[in-house]
Amino acid sequence: MTNEQLVIRIKAGIDSADNMLALYEQVKAFIHSIAWKHRGLGEVEDLEQEGYLALYDAIDGYDPDTGNKFLTYAEYWIRQRIVRYIERNSSSLRLSFQSQARLRQYKRLCDSFMKEYGREPSEAETAAHMGLSIDQVRDIHKNACTANLGSLDAPIKGFEEEGITVIDGVASGEDMEGDALDRLQHEQLKAVLWECVDSLHGRQPEVIRKRYQDNMTMRAVGRVYGVSCEAIRQDEAQAMRELRKPKNSKRLRQFLPEEDRIYSMGLVGNGVDRFNRTWTSSTERAVIVRDELAERMEEHKRWLEELRRSQQERKGRSTAL
Repeated sequence: MTNEQLVIRIKAGIDSADNMLALYEQVKAFIHSIAWKHRGLGEVEDLEQEGYLALYDAIDGYDPDTGNKFLTYAEYWIRQRIVRYIERNSSSLRLSFQSQARLRQYKRLCDSFMKEYGREPSEAETAAHMGLSIDQVRDIHKNACTANLGSLDAPIKGFEEEGITVIDGVASGEDMEGDALDRLQHEQLKAVLWECVDSLHGRQPEVIRKRYQDNMTMRAVGRVYGVSCEAIRQDEAQAMRELRKPKNSKRLRQFLPEEDRIYSMGLVGNGVDRFNRTWTSSTERAVIVRDELAERMEEHKRWLEELRRSQQERKGRSTAL
């Protein structure tokens, strides 16, 4: 029985299942040939299944009275279904069917242009050949980038058995080096800070440690030493005043951010009389001092570099002689 006769019987509802199976057996080689051409874009068995499902659409639209062969008519439906299946599953980010069609047309244009001229077409040349606007061509370029995106869960070629995927090779967003430097600076700050605390007099170091390391209340610290809460408060206040003195604050200032250092410097000498004499605020003076210091450091570096260069020149002349 021919394909056309089987289709007529299926459309008439005569043993539809058996006739459909017989039709598939007769055309499966044809479906396989179309699926095989797209084997690099999907599993051949999946593509063949899509081709089989396309037979239902072809049977619904086929008209025997036209005199056309069924396979001639069905080829369009089989190809379209396979292509649409590939477009739905080949990219992590899906593009519309029209965008996919334009992208394929653009790739064919680029291939032919590369063979003839040795380069890819410009936006204006692409627009002229494809009959599109410049904005539409730019959209095609964006879609081309989108189509090249892959899944992070895709296995890396050559490491499939180990189960290594793309995401395993993606760099972490964490700043490991910066975090390590921050931790190092934090440990250095703690060391210097507690050295300053231990340099205090009397029971002040132990009071500060119990208050800020052991998180004890003033009343609890007072019970340890057998004194009142007020005595511990005075010890803590005196210890804080000592830590604010220049001999200690200068050691801790290096750990402050630039803005905080300027702010802390600006807290000194900010009276009205000083402003009337200098017409600058304490913060402005702090910034000026910082900039002048940085300028002097740069000048000193330049001087050292010139000195090093002149010494090398003298050494070179003496060697030549």
